[in-house]
Amino acid sequence: MPKKEQKYNNESISMLKGADRVRLRPAVIFGSDGIEGCEHSIFEIISNSIDEAREGYGKEIVITRYGDFSVEVEDHGRGCPVDYNPKEKRYNWELVFCEMYAG
Repeated sequence: MPKKEQKYNNESISMLKGADRVRLRPAVIFGSDGIEGCEHSIFEIISNSIDEAREGYGKEIVITRYGDFSVEVEDHGRGCPVDYNPKEKRYNWELVFCEMYAG
């Protein structure tokens, strides 16, 4: 069977932007797109909570694992600013939760 001809030209090049970089290539951030990557993402969230507690923000970290294998981490830390950011012309909650490397 003849090989399908693949074109590689200027139109073949594209750039992933924002959260699509993680959604389409999770292994780049988490080291794996399998269960190890999921575990690593939870480890990162718990580590952030520990950092908050070590710096004196929040005295308790509550980790809950649910029957559907989802995880909730509650740390009573500082949280994130949610007000409007005039410099970025967007709300801070949107920057923190929707944009890579904002914060």
